[in-house]
Parts: sequence; structure tokens; C-alpha cells
Amino acid sequence: MAENIGDTMGAYYDQNLLSDITQRINILDVVADTVKLTRKGNRYWGLCPFHAEKTPSFSVTPEKNMFYCFGCHTGGNIFTYVMKRDGLDFPEAVQVLADRAGIQLKKGPLRKEADRFKRVVEVNKAAAAWYQGVLKGDPGAAKARQYLRERKLDEQTLERFQIGYAPNQWNQISDFLFARGFDQEWVKESGLIKRNKSGDSYYDLFRDRVIFPIFNYQGNIVGFGGRTLEDAVPKYLNTPETEVYLKRHHLYGLYQAREAIRKGNQAILVEGYMDCLKLHQHGIDCAVASLGTALTSEQAQLLRRYAENVTVLYDGDEAGQREALKAVQLLVEQGFNVEVLTLPEGLDPDDYLDKHGKEEFLQYIQNNRVSYIEFKVKRSIAAENILDLQGKIRIVNAVKDDINNLQSSILRDNYIKMLSRLLKIEENLILKEIEGNTGPGQPYRKNKIPANRDTIQYGNYSIEEKILASMLNDRGIAEIIAENIGIECFSSRHYNRLAAICFEMGGDSGDSPWEWQQAVEDEELQALLARINTRWDKGFRVNHAELWYFIRDVQRQRYRARWRNLHQRLEHLRTDGGFHTVLRLILDLDTFLHQTREGGIK
Repeated sequence: MAENIGDTMGAYYDQNLLSDITQRINILDVVADTVKLTRKGNRYWGLCPFHAEKTPSFSVTPEKNMFYCFGCHTGGNIFTYVMKRDGLDFPEAVQVLADRAGIQLKKGPLRKEADRFKRVVEVNKAAAAWYQGVLKGDPGAAKARQYLRERKLDEQTLERFQIGYAPNQWNQISDFLFARGFDQEWVKESGLIKRNKSGDSYYDLFRDRVIFPIFNYQGNIVGFGGRTLEDAVPKYLNTPETEVYLKRHHLYGLYQAREAIRKGNQAILVEGYMDCLKLHQHGIDCAVASLGTALTSEQAQLLRRYAENVTVLYDGDEAGQREALKAVQLLVEQGFNVEVLTLPEGLDPDDYLDKHGKEEFLQYIQNNRVSYIEFKVKRSIAAENILDLQGKIRIVNAVKDDINNLQSSILRDNYIKMLSRLLKIEENLILKEIEGNTGPGQPYRKNKIPANRDTIQYGNYSIEEKILASMLNDRGIAEIIAENIGIECFSSRHYNRLAAICFEMGGDSGDSPWEWQQAVEDEELQALLARINTRWDKGFRVNHAELWYFIRDVQRQRYRARWRNLHQRLEHLRTDGGFHTVLRLILDLDTFLHQTREGGIK
């Protein structure tokens, strides 16, 4: 049973509550839900869930419960991570992590918002179980069972995805849910019932439809899709968008597929429920569907948490191929390695598997999938007159940005050769057309790595970062710095603020990392602390030579700045100043030079 502790939800949280949450949950487990991590030393590395990248620059330090990305400079603690990952505010992140830790928060105004999600999910869970029970045993569901047999879905697949049936009645699900004690407001929030025109009662949204529960990536049922068994319009009907369910944020089958996707670093993207179900049934567990609509950027970002390789497998008809082209472009923009598989005209994945079986299907994928650039070229050729010069130019223009963005010169050369062969144009002319896209005098290869990307090689931190990391880890080093040059001795105001917090707290940060994270409330400071934390191993100390080089360097810079100031004043007084003022300045200069000699600064 969840333990009831903590303060009310609001602007303030008892620090013991937050500390207790972090002691019960390690950030590694939370991050590993959505990011494939590889251990290197005492840290874990993976692809950042917050920006598109192909080289892992996202690090997690479990013993400190902190993360940092060297690509986008995002960092912080376990609460920061959940906030950024799920788009939550701080109270919502506390609620999510408290639930995971088995801690029941006391009631408060903001808790009601978290309860709203939980109660609607409870309604959906009960409804899904009821729909599933109707499909299995209700005599009125015989037609639905026959339909699913004809679609060759087995019992294991139906059970795994909790497929159900909504009877052709007006008040079946509403009566069931109200009888179970669910509040009318929560049932209405779920979208499963609708108010009638007179406004005095409700009726069921789904009637005589096969029901497909839609899970979020955490396994909560957030919505439903229903397929008609007659000629009703629409053929597929979804629950309306609610605070719990935003269609563009979810992928059908992701909850069931995420482990296979993460393990293989590969996903297969299909259009509809049946395609996804049939692939899973045949052991192709990395399949997800875009819920029958055009792929959205939110869905692509969600998928990017699990893999960097995607095969787009949409229907082979013209409509399916148009949607595939849109999906390809969006996936490439999100940093995926994208391949496309086009099935024979008129077939979808469901049909192909039924006709040819798993082994032939996998062989077809292996032999016929093409890169997204080749797919775009083929689509462009199909739409253009390849004998027309302007048509050839449009074909090249359709893919030149994609070729520019390739980091491999071998791949770029390969596609230039392919275009030359297909369009019967000399390679140098293709190259000139592509180069022309970048402007005069510029190379056509674009660097996809941000200019401000940090290095992730240990030892390549600046001397200031090494000093700051040492100060955080060793009170003695902080005191040497304070005594010789003062705590606020860094070129960055954020470094100075973190150093000041270090000195104010007293003691070593390594002894109480949570207290340090709590003391640093500013988001930019949290990211900096997380970055410094990647150098902040227990026992790390900057060596004696580096420490005193830094101190002397700061002193030199300060003396030079003071000398420049005195020199400027002297130049000014030579024309405008009186005798006594000039004399006083000369005495200041003498004192300055004496201090310089005494300090050994040259």
C-alpha cells in the first residue's frame, strides 16, 4: 500500500518528501524507460530524448540522480527529467514520481488535476475489460468474433492488445460504468458517452464496433478506436480528444513494442491497427501505427526516445505512398535513419502476411526496402516526365537538400551516381546543381552537429570547470580559492553563483548530492551542475599545478585589468588633472607594482 506522507501539492514541498522520492527511485530506471543506455565507467550514455542526434551525447549519473546532454545542454535531476520528458510542471512530475515510489501525496488543489488523469484512466481500464469480456462471451458478439477470425487474429494477440466489442445498444457501457460507481463527470471526460440532443441523458459513443484500446507508452489506456462491422460512417471512430488523450501524442502498439524497438534500435511504422496487430502476431514486435492519420511531429519525437532507425511500411496504393512520403520527411527532420518499403499495388502489410507468411514477408523487406532518398527519387520520377529537362531539374531539387545533409561523402557520391544513371545526366552537372543550393563559395556538405555542442571526452573540460568541480568535491580547495582570489573568480556569472552556493553550504557536495540539487533552483544552474557533475567523481581533485596555475592566471588578469585602468586614468590626468591628483595616482602605481612583485605575478 502506498505510504501517505508529504506536504500538500502547491508551490512548496517538504524537502523530506522530495528526498524520500529520490532515495526510492534511481534516475537510471526512469531514463531507461525511454532511452537506450550503454554503460561507460560509472555513467550511462544514450541518444538524447530532447533533441535529434545520431551520436550519443546524453549522460546519466545514477549515484547522483542527475543527467546532462552535451548536445543541447539540458541537464538536471530526476524531477527535471520527468518534467522535460513528459511536458509536465513540477507538481505533476512530483505526482508521477511519488506514484512510482509508492508514496501517496496528501490532497491539495493541484492534486485534483493529477487525480483527473488517474480517474479517467481508471474509467478506461474498466471499460476496456468490459468490452473485452463482451467479445469473449456475449452471444451478441458472434459477428465480431467471426470478423476477427476472418482477419486471422489469434487469441493471444486479442488478449495482448485487449481487443473488445461494443454491442449495438445505446446505454450498455454507460450503465456498466455507472453501476460500478464511476462518477458521471469522469465517464463523460473519458469520451465514452455523449449527451443527447435534449441534454437530459447520455448514450454510448461506440455501438456495434470492434474496440481497440489505445495505450500510452506507460501502459495506461488513454483512448479507444472502434471499427464498424456494418457500413456505418466513419469506418473507424476514435474517442474525442481530452486532457488524457491527444491523438497526435500517441502511437498504437508502442507500449507493447517499446522493448523490442529499444533492443533492436529499429521500428517499423505502419498506418493502421490491423497492420500493427498482424506484424506483432507474426513475431515482428517492433511495429507501431500512426493511428490511421498522418504521422505527427509529436509521434516522431516519442518514437525517437526508443530507436534511431525506422522502416516506413504504408499501404502500396497511391494514398498510402503519399502519406509515406510525408512521414519520411518528418522522420528525417527528427534525426532518424529512414528506409521505406513499398508493397505491391493494392496490398497492405496485413494482406501480404496473410498471403505469403512471415518468412517471405521478412525476405521481401530485406530485398526491397530502400533509403528515403531513393524512395523520394522514385516518387519524383513517377510524377515527372523524365524526358523533360525541367522535370529532371525538379527531380534533383526534390532530394538535393537530403543529399547535402548526408555526412558520408561515399553516400553522397552514390546518390549523385544514381541520379546520373536514372536521369541520363553527367555526374558533374548533378553535382553543380546540388552545390548551387548552398550559395557561392560554400561546401555542399552540411554539418548536422550544432556549433555549440560540448565535447564529451573526459579531460576536455575547461580549467574553470575542473576547478569548480574540485570546489564542489573538496571544501579545502574552495577555501584555498576563497583565500587567494575570492569565490567569485570565474568568467561566467553562473559559475560564480554555483561557487557561491558551494561556499555558503559548507562541506563536500559529494556527501549530500540531493541537498546540492535542492539549493540550485535556477534551471540553467541545474544544467550546469549536471554538466559539472559528469566530472564530479568521488575523489576527483584538480592537481596542485593546475590549481595554482588557475589562481595565478586570475591574479594576472586582475592586475592587467587594474594596470589598464590606472594607465587610462594617468593619460587622462596628464591633460586635465591637478598636481595632487597625479601624485596620488603615481603612488597607486607604485603600490600596484610592489604588489605585483610580491605576488610573483609577471
